[in-house]
Amino acid sequence: MEQLAELAERFALVEIEVDRRGLRIHLRRNVAPQPQPQRAPGEEPAASRVEPAVVSCTRTADGSVCTIHSPMVGTFYRSAAPDRPAFVEVGSAVVPTTTVCILEAMKVMNEIPAEVAGTVVEVLAKDGQAVEFGQPLFRVRREG
Repeated sequence: MEQLAELAERFALVEIEVDRRGLRIHLRRNVAPQPQPQRAPGEEPAASRVEPAVVSCTRTADGSVCTIHSPMVGTFYRSAAPDRPAFVEVGSAVVPTTTVCILEAMKVMNEIPAEVAGTVVEVLAKDGQAVEFGQPLFRVRREG
């Protein structure tokens, strides 16, 4: 049993399960959550990838309202650094390649493009907020 605990500690394992000849051992360590990395003023994201957003649209009388959903679990940032302006605001025009936010996941900064053309009508997440896969982030009105 002590050897399993030592293995868990050495390899930073949270959970181990062993089943041998009818003897089942299940160890689970209580691990405190790791603090989210803080960005210093003016600090640029360390690494960046582009992740396509998930977009759903609803037809209305005066066009379509599209919702940009998070393509992953992560921390939502409206700008590239705390002292930089937001990528988009309500009223901003966007095209499919416009970066609307960054999602930080596993210390990697992922740029999220709009994937739709139109005007931002609502920002649904707060800067620094943890978001889930599929969570609505923005609403965009497509004209026509």
